Amino acid sequence: MVRGRAWTGFEAVALQEAMRRSVRDFAAMLGVETTTVNNWRTGLSAVKPRTNTQSILDTTLGQRATPDDRARFEQIVADGESVWRARNPSSSRRSAGSASEGTELRASSARGSESDSFRFGRGQATSINDDQTKEPSPPTDPGVTEELITVLSRVHKLSRSVNPEIIAQLQLSTLQSIAGYETVDDPSELVPALMKQRAWLDELLDECGHPARRSGLFEVASETSGLLGYIAVGSGQFSLARAYCLESFQLGDYAQDPNLMGWARGMQSFCEYYAGQYVEALRYAEDGLAHAGAGPQSVRLAVNGVARAAGKLGDAEAVRRAVDRAYELMADNGAPAGVPSSISLESYSPAQVAGNAATSFLSLARPDRVEQYVELALPEMNDANSPWGRSLVMIDLARSHVLAEDADLDAAAGIMLDALDVSPGKPMMQVRRRGLEFAHDAAAKWGDTAQLRTVQETLASLKGLDEQHG
Repeated sequence: MVRGRAWTGFEAVALQEAMRRSVRDFAAMLGVETTTVNNWRTGLSAVKPRTNTQSILDTTLGQRATPDDRARFEQIVADGESVWRARNPSSSRRSAGSASEGTELRASSARGSESDSFRFGRGQATSINDDQTKEPSPPTDPGVTEELITVLSRVHKLSRSVNPEIIAQLQLSTLQSIAGYETVDDPSELVPALMKQRAWLDELLDECGHPARRSGLFEVASETSGLLGYIAVGSGQFSLARAYCLESFQLGDYAQDPNLMGWARGMQSFCEYYAGQYVEALRYAEDGLAHAGAGPQSVRLAVNGVARAAGKLGDAEAVRRAVDRAYELMADNGAPAGVPSSISLESYSPAQVAGNAATSFLSLARPDRVEQYVELALPEMNDANSPWGRSLVMIDLARSHVLAEDADLDAAAGIMLDALDVSPGKPMMQVRRRGLEFAHDAAAKWGDTAQLRTVQETLASLKGLDEQHG
């Protein structure tokens, strides 16, 4: 989320209270110490979080906070610091005394013996100080023991940590890869770096004992495995994709991030959809909705998961309900501008909801509804922001022309060839799979024709390029 001002301690505290998190929970979410959050609460606007922490606060507000959280945040900020202080007098008192806190601690330390004397003086001073009673000698300390080494080794393991800036940079770069996925010429080129990152994340997790930072590492690892699973689906490696997507879900669970768990379930549903396992695709999507609730991933799970799988299973009523629900959830989450990545951790856009609705109704042989939703989707999709999405929507439109009562072979074949030209040479299994479905439907209707042979030759060239990329 792009912000117009830098974060201050007051704004950070406003976000904590808007998300209704305790100091400990909020610190764990951000990957900072609880003392850092307490310092924000005492210093408020006079405190400015570090640059990497500000990035984490941006991500938390933009992606992890719910719409209700963001509304509460804006209200607290609008009310201002003075109103907050009035509601939190104890924090205000701490703020007033924070400047002398070090002096008070030193004074307290200096008074330690005096306090002890006061506590034990009355009724005991005579017996302790008159030297009539001699304290027994302490037992002999054995020094180094095996148990001592074992305990200290455990303490050392718990003390190991990872620089939070490393986690923040890994998080940022991974989210950038997700955001730019739609415009990558060849997704397979991302695999070596993603695999190297995934292996390193395992090493960092082994080295890190800090709970909050481990949670951040789990998040990045979940996103990395999800990306690898998505790429594997695109190349038809369904067994490998299932393993990566399952790993992504488990890591999201370890990170205790419901939206990330819903995201991973969406990957699993997507994998089973293209593997032809529509019952499984529906099951994963519905379970993802249970985890994501009404959060950003719920939109994708409803229309890309439930609606499309239900369409393949011939359940028209389930498709209608899922599409309607997707639009309602999108309104609740705030529709993003433009066309974000299809695997974004944010909500789907109106164009993406419409495009997936078109696919769902195509499976029900409803060309009228397909064309209705295509008209809503295509204007927002172009060769720059979503070439694959535009290509897939155009293929759906071409197939709807085959199913229409006034079917036109020339028009259908022309749209199909234009769709394949949107992303030439890109090894995307989804485009080839849907293209083959078009060729099958058209051949069943018109037989072997020159137009269809041209389409089939173009599809064959895409397949060859896919095999060449491995």
